This record gives sequence, structure tokens and C-alpha cells, in this order.
Amino acid sequence: MDLTRRDFIKLIGGGATGAVIFSACGVPDEELYFQSPNKLPEDQVTGIDNWYATLGSNGEGLAVRIMEGRAKKVEGNSDYPINTGAHSYSNEAELQMLYHPERLESPLVRDGNRGSGKWIEIGWNDAYQRINEQLNTLGHNKSRFVTKPLGGRSNSIISAFSDELGSKLLSYSPLDDSNLINALNIITGSDNIPKFDIGHSDMVLNFGMDFLNSSYSQAMFGREYGKFRASPRGNLYHIEPRLSLTATNSDEWIFCEMGTEGMIASAIAYVLISEKLVNSDFAKKINSKDLADFAPEKISKLTGIKSDKIVDLAHKLAKSKHPLIIGGDIASANTNGSSNMVAIYGLNLLLGNINKEGGLILNPDSPLSDLHSSKTISSYQEILSLIGDIDSGTTNSLFINQADINYSMSGNLNLKSSLSKLGLIVSMNSFVDDTSKYADIILPLNTQFESWGNDVPVIGPGYEVIGFQQPIVKSRFSNKGRQSGTKNAEEIIMELSDVMNFKNKYSGKTMKDVLMDDAKKIMSFNRGSIRANDLKTFWNGLLSRGGWWDMKSTVSKIKKTKLKQWPNINNPEFSSSNSTYHLVPFKTTVSDGSLAKTPWLQGLTDPLTTIAWETWVEINEQEARKLNIKEGDILDIDNGNGRKIKAAAYPNPATPPNFLGSSSRWREINWKIYIRVWCKYLFYYEYNV
Repeated sequence: MDLTRRDFIKLIGGGATGAVIFSACGVPDEELYFQSPNKLPEDQVTGIDNWYATLGSNGEGLAVRIMEGRAKKVEGNSDYPINTGAHSYSNEAELQMLYHPERLESPLVRDGNRGSGKWIEIGWNDAYQRINEQLNTLGHNKSRFVTKPLGGRSNSIISAFSDELGSKLLSYSPLDDSNLINALNIITGSDNIPKFDIGHSDMVLNFGMDFLNSSYSQAMFGREYGKFRASPRGNLYHIEPRLSLTATNSDEWIFCEMGTEGMIASAIAYVLISEKLVNSDFAKKINSKDLADFAPEKISKLTGIKSDKIVDLAHKLAKSKHPLIIGGDIASANTNGSSNMVAIYGLNLLLGNINKEGGLILNPDSPLSDLHSSKTISSYQEILSLIGDIDSGTTNSLFINQADINYSMSGNLNLKSSLSKLGLIVSMNSFVDDTSKYADIILPLNTQFESWGNDVPVIGPGYEVIGFQQPIVKSRFSNKGRQSGTKNAEEIIMELSDVMNFKNKYSGKTMKDVLMDDAKKIMSFNRGSIRANDLKTFWNGLLSRGGWWDMKSTVSKIKKTKLKQWPNINNPEFSSSNSTYHLVPFKTTVSDGSLAKTPWLQGLTDPLTTIAWETWVEINEQEARKLNIKEGDILDIDNGNGRKIKAAAYPNPATPPNFLGSSSRWREINWKIYIRVWCKYLFYYEYNV
């Protein structure tokens, strides 16, 4: 029996009615007994809750409330330097990821054609043996490994395994910040992303970085923004084609044409140098004649900004005591994104605010030389090269760790056809996503709250920090036996290395063993937030505080910039010059779409549109009127690269006429299944959490 709208409304009313309607939702009877105390003996302990420190998936420190063996509430760890007690909404979703009804419970092997969705449960030893036997047949040196961005010891372990296969580890993210990261490396001379000291700045000029909706730590940027707006109040000027969340919170939103941000930054540099408003060492190396092509009056029409406004911004920056210029997101996502970023952050060099209060504060290297952050992302060309190797037969087996390349890569690449040519695909994931469904073997993973790990923040606070992550609940499917259930990705790789007779330094170890080795090294420093004479005491301190940091370990000496001359800014190129509109995706509560399976984030309204549970596309109000499009109309959108989506129209007077802004809110979902998932959630959270 299908669930009707009337029954669903009755169900969300809760109480006894919810239990009665259960059978109509198609929820299996075993759901009623899953939380039986005889399966979870810790349920016998009642009355007192415990709080455990750990890390969120975006590197924030968390404190999780545990009652009777279950995770109940997520808060920010007030002790952790990155977020100091606050936390991003994405971390709230970790609870739903942990208890999600569609999580994989055991290793799976394909039963049928690739993509058929037919699987058979197998044991862990069986899975390892199947992988080993097939790799022996196909050849280890023809295997590649693609993973989501990894930091800390996770990166070291999986990189070592990939090295044994004879190939470089590829790190994939649809939210590619490589242009930003490379530009900061050129400007500061450091491999580490600096801290954007917004809180101590009196003027921030921002080129397109939606830092209040950051894919890094929203809590960190939110704290900085709060300090920035406190007395004495700073002023925020935001340059971007789209009215984003950060743009709406600025003192002045300045519209610019797509991809012209680098030209605007160069025009500001021209004014600063030609009028001798700056006297930094770098400014003395730049001749205003070299920037003459970017004089405000010459680029005004192309950029969409009046020349007087550009001159005014330059004067304001020169008068500011603690100016800060930042950029990213849409400004770095064009064909000229790399030079845009260098020009934008080059303004900080001209103003001499590198490693100064209110500027770009340099972050030190990790105290453990082989422990790094997750900032490294493989280029788009490297991913294209992988696809070419698969098509040519150079690569015949593929490991994938939580990287949904089939969902986010261009449809024109025909990735499904390439995947069909592989002799073996092994996917490590907690769910069956658009890429995992083409795998031969799926190895189910623990979620964030069931895993061991450590991490170096992508954007540190200006001093050394290493976060430590502990499992705050036992693995949800541990009662299925040793040959079933879920595991850490790192533990899977170490066990598989042992089966395959790989001899790297992590083979045969557990993740906890590896982290204990790191703890020994940190303890030997005898400095920082935790000191102890014995490892047990030090280890307990690490876990109880969520990590280790040393506020005195900062960068005192600035490295020499790699920028020798002002970058050459080219006009942006677009994939289809004949198109009427630029289709520009933007981040929402579900990030790149990977969190779309969590109802809490789907139900969290967008701060600008108040839309929830829906993908929408922003269109200029007058354009919508011309096309007879009304709010809520479902539009078919073709990006010209083999991808089509359906989205609800949201006419907006602030959207440029040639611009379509598309949210990443939703994915293809079987609604009957999803409503049943909702029913499970309603029962679970009302009666068990």
C-alpha cells in the first residue's frame, strides 16, 4: 500500500498514530526491534549522559552527547581553535548519516550487469580475497586510486597503498579550489593556506568568496565576521555577479561581469601604484606602465563597474590601517580563474599586509612532517588523463573512496562507458551512490562518529594544530559479526595491504595503533596544549580535548613571494558562446550534493530564498516575465555538456539578465523509497533518540 498525503500528515503528527501507520509506509518489522536492549546491553545504563570530543567531516572540533550508547546531540568543541564552540550545520547531519536507514551493512559483490543494482552480501575475508585474486590477474601496476580529499594520517595510509600499486593517488572534489590554493602559494611563498584575519581587519574587499557559506569551516568564518562587525566596526565591499549570502551581508555589493574580477583587481593596483598610494617592497617592483591596459576608464565597460567606483575602492584601501583583500568561488571558477586569484591576492602584497594583523596570517607547517591537510586536489586534467588511461587499457582496475565522479563529471565524457571497460571496480562508501552502483565490490564504511582519525586544518588559526578524532559510539552494525559490518577506510586499506603482501609501514596495523604512534611523537615535543610524562595520560588528554595545538608556534619570518611580475589577465572563455545565459552553480546546505540524503539539511531553508526540499534556479525577474515563467515553474535546463536537470524557477530582481544560478540542493531520488526513509526517521527519532 502506497503512503497517501493524508496518512503522511497523520504520521508526522507523532504519538500513537505514527506507530499505527508504520505498516502503510512499508517499513520492515525488524525496524521495530533494532534498538532492543538485549542487543545493546549498554542500554541498561540510564540517567547520565557523556560528552565526547571528536572531529566533524569539515575539520571542526565537536562535542557529541552520548546517552545509553547512542549519539543524541552535536555541539561545537569550545576548546578547539578552529571553531571555538560553534559548529556548522553540516555537522548536525552527521547524526543522520550515522543512523541513516539506507546505510550499507556488509561488503557487497555485484550480482548481474554493472549498474543493475543487484548485490550479494559477502564477508570481509571473502571480499579481500576476491580483490587480491583479480588484481593478481589484471596486474597491480594497472590499478589507480581515486579518493575524496583526505587529510591527516588517512592521506598517508591511502597514499602508501596507491604507491604500492605504482600510481599517484588522485584526490577528487567537485568543489575545486586549486586556483585559490595555487595563487596563495605564489603570493605568500608558503604551501599552507593562510588565515584570513577578517576579525582584525577594518576593511575587507571580497571578490566572490561566499565565506559565510564556506565549504571549509562556516563556524570559523562566522566567528571572524562577528569580530569584524564588532566595535570598531569594519566595512565589507563585495564584488560578484550573483547576490550571494556574503554579498547580502556586505556594506556594498558591487556587480561585475562574469570572469572580470582579475581585471578589476589589476585596475585597483594601477591606481595604487600610479598615484603612489603604496610603498611596500613589492609595489616598488611594479611599474604603473605595465598596468596601463587596466586603467579604470579602459576596463569599466568590460567589467560593468564605473571607473569612479574602482578609484574610490583603491583610495579606501590605501587609507585603511588593516585592509584585507580576498577572493574565491565564482571568481576562481573561470578559464582565467588562476590569474584572477593571483591578481586579487597580489593586492595584499602591494598593501604590505602579509602576516600582519588584519591581513593574511601565515600558518606554520605541521609539526609532523609527513602529516598534511586535505587541501591538495587533483586537477581536472589529471582526472581526464585517468579517463583516457581507462579507455586505452593502460588502467584496468580502479579503487574509489567516497568520490562520486560519475555524478559530478561532465556528461560529455561518457564516464559510464569508460567504467564499463574496467576489469575491476572497488568502491568504499557508506551508501550506494551514482559511481558505486557500477562497482564490482563495495566495501561499507564507518561514518565520521564511528571512526578513528586525525587532521591538520586546511585553514589554520595561525599556529600549529592537529585534531584527533575518536569513535564516540561503537560501530552501528558491529552485532552482525566480525565478517560483516562496517570499517574505517584506513583500516580496510591496511588489512587489504596485509592480504596482498604489501610491505609499507602501515601494513597489518590498526588505525588506533597509527594514531598512538603520532601521539608519541607529539608528546616528545613537551610543549603546547597537552604535556604528560606517560603516553596513557597524554593520549587521554588528546582525546578529551579533541587534539593538540601550540599557540606559541607561529610563523615569524615571511617567505619570499614567488610573484615576479603582475599576472597577465585574459578575457574569460565560456563553454558555449552562443548561449543566452551563463549557468552558474552555487553552494547550498547540502554542499556539493553529497549531503542531499539527510532530511535535516534538505529541510533547512536557504537563507536568501527560504526554499527547502527543492532544487531551484535563479533567473532575472524581467527575463522570467518575458518568457512567461512564474515562481515555482519547473524548468528543464541543459548545460550543453551532457547534463540536464529539472529545477523550480525563482525570479529574482538581483539576478543579472544573462545569468542562471543553479543550486546543488537535490539529486535523482526515488520518491517512494525516500518517503519510506522519512517514515523510518520519524519512528527512530521519536522513540529512540
